[in-house]
Amino acid sequence: MQKVGRLGWLVVLLALAGCGQSTLVQTPAEQEIVQDMRQLGVAPEAIAAYEASLESLRTARQAVLSLSAGDLQLVQTIALGSIANYDAYYTRRADYPQFDWSRDGCSAPEGLGLGYRETFRPACNVHDFGYANFPRFPTLYNETGRRFADDNFLVNMNSICRPKSLLSRAACYSAAYAYYSAVRVAGWAYFYD
Repeated sequence: MQKVGRLGWLVVLLALAGCGQSTLVQTPAEQEIVQDMRQLGVAPEAIAAYEASLESLRTARQAVLSLSAGDLQLVQTIALGSIANYDAYYTRRADYPQFDWSRDGCSAPEGLGLGYRETFRPACNVHDFGYANFPRFPTLYNETGRRFADDNFLVNMNSICRPKSLLSRAACYSAAYAYYSAVRVAGWAYFYD
């Protein structure tokens, strides 16, 4: 009886502790991606990285809203936004000559592209923009800024994966996580170049 009593108290304490935890608020599209990843059996660390990236970006994007209009706000709006957002600015890049619009797509070493170089090219372009332009701004030229760019990279790659066929989505999400992991480990060499 004492074992049941202790177990009951443990369950109550865990439930109460969970009540104080903040929960990640996600958009319907983000919720779909998380549910999809779980249903497809994507590695838990890939799902956790995606959820952490969403939270990181949510914080960064809220901070951008508090900035006065200017290049600092604009560079973050472009670099931490969706692929469609980046593409809209890219088509009007002549209006924004203060930014570096160069891009080289996905620069995974030969043989390590996992067959997703072209698939992820739009996400790589947004990532390249952040890496090329954040160094001009002291508040972004640090590991926090690099993390924001990398987190947005993962979110954009997963948005590319979501509409794929059921048979190819799990592999796509896993490849996105591999690309993300690579930039987290080795991206500093390009960011601080």
